[in-house]
Amino acid sequence: MAQGYAGFLTITHVISTPHCHRTNSHLLSGISPLTINGPGRFLARREHLMRRGIQRGYRFVGRSLIVLMATQLFVWNSANDPIAAAGDPVSAAISQANLTKLINSSISLRNLPSSLTPSLNELENNGDYGGSLLDSSSCGSLGTNAWQENIAHCYFGDTKSKTTLALVGDSRASMYLDTFAKLGAIEHFRVLFIAKDGCPIPLGTYMTNNDGTLSDGVWTACSSFHSYLIAHLDKIKPRVIVVSSNTEIDLTNPVHYAQAPEIQTDMEALLSKLPRSSRVIVLGGFPQPAEVANPTVCLSRNPSNVSSCAFTPSSGTVSDNAAFATAAADERDVFVNQTPWFCTSTCPAVIGNYVPYTVDAYHADNTYLQFLIGIIWSSIRRYIA
Repeated sequence: MAQGYAGFLTITHVISTPHCHRTNSHLLSGISPLTINGPGRFLARREHLMRRGIQRGYRFVGRSLIVLMATQLFVWNSANDPIAAAGDPVSAAISQANLTKLINSSISLRNLPSSLTPSLNELENNGDYGGSLLDSSSCGSLGTNAWQENIAHCYFGDTKSKTTLALVGDSRASMYLDTFAKLGAIEHFRVLFIAKDGCPIPLGTYMTNNDGTLSDGVWTACSSFHSYLIAHLDKIKPRVIVVSSNTEIDLTNPVHYAQAPEIQTDMEALLSKLPRSSRVIVLGGFPQPAEVANPTVCLSRNPSNVSSCAFTPSSGTVSDNAAFATAAADERDVFVNQTPWFCTSTCPAVIGNYVPYTVDAYHADNTYLQFLIGIIWSSIRRYIA
């Protein structure tokens, strides 16, 4: 938990980014225009954001931001809950009970920690997304028109293990790949990664997503990917299947944004086709600040008032997550609620020394997820052992 604060330093940065993204207008009043986005495989869906932005009162802004950073020392007391002991990094990691205390103590945080991880500059430069293992493997990432991969190249973790956990979904699966691969290497299971960025896992007829630009035509590659995924999982029959996917569903024929009942139906359609011999775990409850805020933007404007950057998930995010939970329950699958990993009474923009969200505010930060490795393991270990 937080023990004290010391040392202040003011730094000025100028941020420029090439892509456009929605943010909460009340966070940006009086600031020069800003654009933010993630790397290619995590590009925000511009057309989708424009449609929903108009619908929900958000707006796009321009290209640059002057960042004033006041830093402070934020001390986490590891005596009761060591973070990086020399032994097993999983057993040494933070527990949910101590994470809850850390989140609560972070809600009232005033100044940015001096050891902020990742730095706002790294986030602005599209850093610390998960899935970096794909860059050094032959597994690669499926582009707009691609729908299949040579899955022999897509095993991570302890690749010699006979116990397989399949991590499947869209970019929300990619964001977890590095953490699950690390868990697999430590706990001796292999991770089969099958995902297509921008193609949510529920079985629907999706609008075409071309690197973040949506068009009304049917995205046949996404539908083909769903069939490919189901067929391979049925053939391999992993011991555990972890589903991690965006809950927002942009459908066509007719073009519309799916509401909770349709999301639930489409999710159940997918879950019902997974092998019954596998234990299916649905990761849900991600608070997704992009619906109402962007912590990175807010922190850059409020370095001495960090608590003002806390947010509460939108009603749409809450209902979409509830649809995933109900679908999992109806199919007798496991639902793991991620909300307590990020929020208590509210969701702070900084937790301890960590910024828990990527610059697009649609994904969890890779370093933060690895900080949670013990909590994540405790959520799935009974199904792996």
